[in-house]
Amino acid sequence: MNAVFVLAGVSYISALLGGYISDACLGRFKTMVCGFLLYITGYVLLTLMAVDKLPRFICPTSRDPGGADDANNAPCKAAVYISVTIVGLGVGTVKSNIAPFGAEQLNTANPQRTRSFFNWFYWCINLGSLVGVCVITYIQQDCPGVCVNGFFCGYLIASVCLLVALVVFVVVMPCYQVAQPEGSVLGNIARIFWEALTSQFKHWRYPQPVPSMSPLRLEPRFLDRAKIRYGGSFHESAVDDVRSLGRLLAVFIALIPYWLVYFQMETSFQAQGLHMRFSVNGEEFGNNSASLNNNLGKKFSVPAAWLTLFNQLFLIGAIPVLTTFLYPVLDRAGIRLSMLFRIGIGMVFSILAVMVAGGLESYRIFLWRTDNSSHIEQIVGNVTYHAVDISIFWQVPQYVLVGAAELFASIAGLEFAYSAAPRTFQGMIMGLFYTLEGVGSLLGTALLHLVSPFWLANTTDYGNINDNHLDFYLYFLGVLQITTFLAYCGSLYMQRFSLRPIAMPHHRSRRHRRSQRQGLLQEEDEEAEEDQEGDEEDEDEGEGEGEVEVEVEGEGERQEGRRSGRDSYYRYRPVL
Repeated sequence: MNAVFVLAGVSYISALLGGYISDACLGRFKTMVCGFLLYITGYVLLTLMAVDKLPRFICPTSRDPGGADDANNAPCKAAVYISVTIVGLGVGTVKSNIAPFGAEQLNTANPQRTRSFFNWFYWCINLGSLVGVCVITYIQQDCPGVCVNGFFCGYLIASVCLLVALVVFVVVMPCYQVAQPEGSVLGNIARIFWEALTSQFKHWRYPQPVPSMSPLRLEPRFLDRAKIRYGGSFHESAVDDVRSLGRLLAVFIALIPYWLVYFQMETSFQAQGLHMRFSVNGEEFGNNSASLNNNLGKKFSVPAAWLTLFNQLFLIGAIPVLTTFLYPVLDRAGIRLSMLFRIGIGMVFSILAVMVAGGLESYRIFLWRTDNSSHIEQIVGNVTYHAVDISIFWQVPQYVLVGAAELFASIAGLEFAYSAAPRTFQGMIMGLFYTLEGVGSLLGTALLHLVSPFWLANTTDYGNINDNHLDFYLYFLGVLQITTFLAYCGSLYMQRFSLRPIAMPHHRSRRHRRSQRQGLLQEEDEEAEEDQEGDEEDEDEGEGEGEVEVEVEGEGERQEGRRSGRDSYYRYRPVL
């Protein structure tokens, strides 16, 4: 099993577990400290295993005829997987809590400040990733003048950086606002569902007759039956918190095709790049993903995922522009891009990215099959690739488009996972967000294996995509994302324009009047009692007891009431 696969799987699964532990038991600060300790422990083990003469208690290796350690034996592999698993546990635990913990320090409900925080948070993530790729990975792969054992130095630098981060995090602890855990909510969630289910079953079995002359009333929704006012035993806020999980989960599931496209940077995009020309003005590329050899005899190695640098550089440059210029300008103009709207924009960019990649692959295959003079051979990591004479830098637009998709969908998704989640289980919701991101990665791997017999089958030369149809696979991902985007837009449309009939009291509270002025509730009372005297304007502003009884005589009148907003039994209620 690939160690990278183990690391990704454990980190995504432990994100949900880490979020639950912080909400129910330890709180975010203590959970993050534990995560950092696991993180550091795993990297220290990897550092020790990178020593030339491996310690016997860590990795009891055998010796080859030359006296060197054989690091490919089973005991050493077990130590590697144990270390990677510990690192994955630390990554997931920290990942699910660091964003909500940072947002809590704002101590404000201002959506602009929350949006700004998550933008800069994502900017820091990409800056750290850029440093890791440009510095640590370079030292590990090709820096003999700086460090004899590159992997030892790389892991050591990472371990020291994590230790410094933990020390700084703990030292400034008195400056933090540390919220205490509120106990497990999973039990309440299960009890609310069970109570609503039993109440609904009783209603189906013993329906209550409704008088024909009674005012219009709506049957309570499924979860509402667990509320106290409908005979349940839970307060409305607890039931509404559980209901919000459905809305969050719907958005997270809608993002799975987006994650399918996002993880193409690590799979199909790199496979495509290996079959394109690595040269820059006559200089040749090559390492396990790419390397550069110039004609002067000087060799310069580039990290494996070097093209992702364009993705990261774009984000590092674009996020400050959006945060400090574009978003404030739109806010002053009264145009606020909601989180869900920004997620939709990100989906559009992901569609463009995968379609551009598919178009490039179609052109590359066309040249391979029609122009023999464009065929070239390149040796990468002792493997010969039959490539087409097209510069690999033609892939830059698709990487930048994925970065543009992240700029909107990934950041807005993080912000939505924090802002829309009930406070009692924000960590668990953030962990669920990352877990479903991992599900997108796993589904991408499964989908690739599913279509391989049709579009990517090559029994004579494994890894050679010239006689296959990688472009069909990319187009398929684009169609899948388009379908999801249309369903997502339809859901938002229904959320905006759907109406739910409910009984509204005639008494107008101060909050109700304030909501009217803000345009959240668009209602007008036009009731006129035949036996009541007085001025009609005074009657509209007066207060009364009980509920307004409006008799809806026909479907046409009800629809008219919906359109005009004058039926006091109707108000906007989101569906998604």
